[in-house]
Amino acid sequence: MAARPAPHPVTLVLVVHDHQPVGNFDGVIAEAVADAYDPFLDFLERRPSVRLALHVSGPLLEWLAAHRPDHIGRLRARVAAGQVEPWGGGFYEPVLPAIPEHDRQGQIRALAEWIERHLGRRPTGLWLTERVWEPGLASTLADAGVTVTAVDDAHFVAAGFARDALWGSFLTEDQGRVLHVLPIHRELRYAIPFEAPEATRDVLHRVASGGPGRMAVLGDDGEKFGVWPGTRQRVWTEGWLDRFADMLEAAPWIRIRTPSEALAEHPPLGLAYLPSAAYHEMQEWAQPVEAQRRHHESVELLTARFGEEAADLVRGGHWRNFFTRYPEANRMHKRVVRASRRLEALGERGAAWEEARRHVWRAECNCPYWHGVFGGLYLPHLREAVYAELIAAERFLCGEGARSERGDLDLDGADDVLLENHAWAAWISTRGGALWGFDDRESGCNYADTLARRAEAYHAAIAAAEVGGGEGATIHGAVRVTEPGLAADAARRDPGTLDLFVEHWNEGTSDATWRERRFDVRELSATGVVLEAGEDGRPMLRKRFAPAPNGLAVELTLRSAAARHGRLDVDLALGLHVPDAPDRWVEVNGVRVTPAAFAAHATHDAVRSAAFRDAWAGRRLGVSVDREARLTRAPIHTVSLSERGAERVFQGLETRWSFDVALSPGVAWAVRFLLEPARERGAA
Repeated sequence: MAARPAPHPVTLVLVVHDHQPVGNFDGVIAEAVADAYDPFLDFLERRPSVRLALHVSGPLLEWLAAHRPDHIGRLRARVAAGQVEPWGGGFYEPVLPAIPEHDRQGQIRALAEWIERHLGRRPTGLWLTERVWEPGLASTLADAGVTVTAVDDAHFVAAGFARDALWGSFLTEDQGRVLHVLPIHRELRYAIPFEAPEATRDVLHRVASGGPGRMAVLGDDGEKFGVWPGTRQRVWTEGWLDRFADMLEAAPWIRIRTPSEALAEHPPLGLAYLPSAAYHEMQEWAQPVEAQRRHHESVELLTARFGEEAADLVRGGHWRNFFTRYPEANRMHKRVVRASRRLEALGERGAAWEEARRHVWRAECNCPYWHGVFGGLYLPHLREAVYAELIAAERFLCGEGARSERGDLDLDGADDVLLENHAWAAWISTRGGALWGFDDRESGCNYADTLARRAEAYHAAIAAAEVGGGEGATIHGAVRVTEPGLAADAARRDPGTLDLFVEHWNEGTSDATWRERRFDVRELSATGVVLEAGEDGRPMLRKRFAPAPNGLAVELTLRSAAARHGRLDVDLALGLHVPDAPDRWVEVNGVRVTPAAFAAHATHDAVRSAAFRDAWAGRRLGVSVDREARLTRAPIHTVSLSERGAERVFQGLETRWSFDVALSPGVAWAVRFLLEPARERGAA
């Protein structure tokens, strides 16, 4: 049925964003290609009247070039036909404000050159990762040759604009460097493809009725056309997208234009200065749990008065707040920025330098630095990928010698010490004297890469959530769970990050920890560091970290002015991320144990050594002590959201090494650990 005519034509601009993160599994990417990217390209080929801008991220382009060059060729044909306008971005999909300016320029330029070389047209539009905007980006993008980007209409509303005044483009500037900005309209983002195509037509009819020369913009993820739960059935099997195209063809007053064409036809509506912002949901997720609760309560109270506009009146958090919410993300980020700046400071620019810079750029991929309804930071394989790239760059920067460094390396307010050589690196905090990073530079693995169990705003809804369901609905809807029994795991909380060498002193009924105690640095050189915390209800604890022939030696020494008898527990949380597989197993005192899985609960007595072996990845970590210990091991399970719903994720294992200690006045008691990363030479 033909749509009723509108009093004025309206321009519709579509911008589609396809992305797969660095480190994602080949099978997952192949499935996304089959379910969304290939069918969407098929759709464009049979529907030449649908014209749009398409941003494909660098990691996905590299995967397609390696595995599906035919897809690249077909996409190039759409560009040549003028149907697809390619949009650029940072090559490895970084959040641009979170990386140094030299990397912003380098990554934008690198993707523009790749697109020009492989698709035949250099992009002038840029997809802004997660639409994270800060005002200084205007000059960054202009200097990189970008003429237009898109952000949510919420950015404009936060600056005081009325939503009905946003049906067009705007100019913004920084230091006189000018950029066009398109507002992405919330109504379209939530309607497509979750409501009938006629719902979009009705929105556009209302826009057209508001006056001549209006323009509406949809910018959103291509994964909602086949990857998100239920959308493959809705969009392709049930034909939603073809019906959408039929609707557009039946309404000649809706004029589809690419962004460049729309900007050529529609002069900007004026100048806009936008505050630091992202889309509404992102700003909610960036807040602490209690702030999220207050945020939702405030929106609910205002909804009675302002309806859907209530969400515009309550500002959320800043994207960078994820670094305060999640110290694990902060550590990755600060190490990446540090490596980037050290690389930039080097005078040489050879092939090895270029390779190291590519590793840094790949480590800047945004996905494992935050968490919302996507797994993000909670997905160990994404963090592993960042660390593999980061460690490769840091190995280049270290060279062949051994060195030490002191400073607040993760900017958490406490000094850190770095001990490094070509084989490994140890990152030690003076807060608790904990080892928060232990890198095997031969295999590219950080054995301290775990994630603490902490509260999330959605945990309260898990007990009442249904298993599965929600197919074809927006992922921003009600919480679903992927399996029953998640409420107990969701309730677990850790007192802080899960690191190595977090000590506890148990004496009678008391249990004291040095976790938050500030240690003094007594000695520091390339041959090691000595940290010390004086006696204050606990024994004095002295910790020495030093290189050993095959790894890192850690000596713990206790002293007391009075006789004491107690138990010293030493916690080592290990970032081993496969819970149970035949080619990953645990050995104690040289013997494979039962149960052998990394995720098993077990206790072992009279332990002198343990080995955590990964034959699939070709690596092993040995831990040995010079006194017999009781070893207790347990899994670290978190409960987090993904597109499918709430799910249990194995983040590694906790190991606790316990020693009975009798202290005589003024007499030292010591135990020596040895951490030995090595290549694994055989399967189970």
